[in-house]
Amino acid sequence: MSMTTRRGTERPVRRSSRLNKGKNTGSLSGSSATSTTSAATAAAGPSSASRARNCINATEHRNQPYSLRRKSSTSSVELEKWCAPVNLQTRSKRSRLNHQKDVHGHCSSNTDENFLQNDVPDEILIKIFSYLLERDLCMSACVCKRFNELVNDITIWKRMYQNVYELSLPLLRPAPAKFKFVQPDKTDHFNIWKESFRVLYNAVHVRPGYCHKVYNSPEMFNGRDIQYCDTIEEALSTVEGQDYPLILVHEGVYSGEWLYIDSPVCIIGAAMGNIPDNVVVENCKDSTFIFIDGCEDSYLGHLSIRFTPDPNSSSHHKNSCIEIGTNCWPTIDGCAVQSKSQVGCAVSVNGKGAAPVIKNCIINKCENVGLYINDHAQGTYVDNEISNNALAGVWVKNYANPIIRRCHVHDGRDVGVFTFDNGLGYFDKCDIHDNRIAGFEVKAGANPTVVHCEIHHGQTGGIYVHENGRGEFIDNKIHSNTFAGVWITSNSDPTIRGNEIFNGHQGGVYIFGEGRGLIENNNIHSNALAGIQIRTNSNPIIRGNRIHDGQHGGIYVHEKGKGLIIENEVYSNTLAGVWVTTGSCPELRRNRIHSGKQVGVYFYDNGHGTLEDNDIFNHMYSGVQIRTGSNPLIRRNKIWGGQNGGILVYNGGKLYIFSL
Repeated sequence: MSMTTRRGTERPVRRSSRLNKGKNTGSLSGSSATSTTSAATAAAGPSSASRARNCINATEHRNQPYSLRRKSSTSSVELEKWCAPVNLQTRSKRSRLNHQKDVHGHCSSNTDENFLQNDVPDEILIKIFSYLLERDLCMSACVCKRFNELVNDITIWKRMYQNVYELSLPLLRPAPAKFKFVQPDKTDHFNIWKESFRVLYNAVHVRPGYCHKVYNSPEMFNGRDIQYCDTIEEALSTVEGQDYPLILVHEGVYSGEWLYIDSPVCIIGAAMGNIPDNVVVENCKDSTFIFIDGCEDSYLGHLSIRFTPDPNSSSHHKNSCIEIGTNCWPTIDGCAVQSKSQVGCAVSVNGKGAAPVIKNCIINKCENVGLYINDHAQGTYVDNEISNNALAGVWVKNYANPIIRRCHVHDGRDVGVFTFDNGLGYFDKCDIHDNRIAGFEVKAGANPTVVHCEIHHGQTGGIYVHENGRGEFIDNKIHSNTFAGVWITSNSDPTIRGNEIFNGHQGGVYIFGEGRGLIENNNIHSNALAGIQIRTNSNPIIRGNRIHDGQHGGIYVHEKGKGLIIENEVYSNTLAGVWVTTGSCPELRRNRIHSGKQVGVYFYDNGHGTLEDNDIFNHMYSGVQIRTGSNPLIRRNKIWGGQNGGILVYNGGKLYIFSL
């Protein structure tokens, strides 16, 4: 063994022969190097010997076994930054042995102080770091550049993130009450798992039994500062008074809690896979979640929310899964909502200032109404699945005015969307189909706006407007309904504009019982009965439509029907282009009626009306037929190309012609 001395003391310091074995002879720690240096210093004099001893002692101190030098201390502010990762795209391949020069310029091998920092392979260090908790990892990242790189390994943070939060994907929080799951391969973050871990770190966790586990085994959680609760109520009490606190509800069924939300709290389900399948919150006596004044920008996301009243109870159970009251505008995101109450809806939004954002939710298999919006309430409802409910999928009444976009409303045991009692609303790009009654019903002064929707395969009709209903239906696809695509009756006056109405199992548009309305610029085709049917004192305006390829007639006016029929193109229908019968008296002006497989315009059984400035041509029968007591006024028309003549009057028909 070699012996060296420290400066200022005669106590010997023993070096291990194991540490010196196999070292380069140029190393300052070798015995031959020591003797050579002693001889040189003796010849050079006392001052040279002193300088040499200083160099030797400095090197000796640096080469002490397992002596890791600390960098300058790191402030708590820097730790809060979670040790931003170093960009190592330009980092060269690390050598297994790192050579450096000693004080005399000779190469010496790596010493024990650098063993962990430089010599241990990356894979082993990553394995070691994987056993640390988050605070220890962040402290380790401050040791050196290499540790900083390895501590930020994606696999370490992904494993820890999924262990702590039990979420399959990273979750970001771009705003206090806004959360977004992201795909790891579709983000610009260097380490999205670590970023998500940081974003969610201050959350309170609802994880039954875990609080007891942390209390009994504190040594397992050194380096972690996370708070756990057993119930959601307990968590709400814990975060009371905080700004936008976050509560993560882990896998389990949470029953019978009284959850009144009166602050801007964020509550999110946390489980692997499909979260709502694994995190269930239910109640059997009161509404499951009740949002009251003060909740403001609260957030409720990714839970299964149920109201399941006791069937043997005699109480009324007029409660809901979610109640949103006056001046509340929470966000409900990605929840599965189901109510078994036969008198209470699944989601109730009621009162002035109630304006939630409800998105990506599933509201289905409820024993009453799915979504109920009432009494001047508003809100935005986007990308929801509303299906298989006993009554309407959506009710809008009493001046409520929601915005409903891209919702899928289907397979209801009643109507799909029901607006009544002066209900309003803007419905955009919704898919409404396979409901037992109409896809969309408008009643009693309701006046919704429905645009770019697809309303189809209704087991009765597509759109049903009655009892003074109004509304605007613009640029929709209305098709494949069992009865008429659009029904208008009992003094209702809607606007039907720019729609495609086709493949109805009966007619396209059916106006009866003193119905009115503006039917304008629609493409009405391929229906089993008439494209437009007007009867029983109804008096609509039919303007600018294309009515063609029907399996029956184009326009059928009967039983004292009226109407202004103007500037339409009616062609290629199986029967007459226009039928007027049984006391009806419409006005037909500036229409093009052509290429029919029978007659162009057919008046019979006391059909009357005015036929003026029309172009009627190329029919397989005559252009106009008048019979059995009919007496229309015909003037300034072009009637040509009929294979059976222009105008045919027979069987008691009359004709008063001004000019052709």
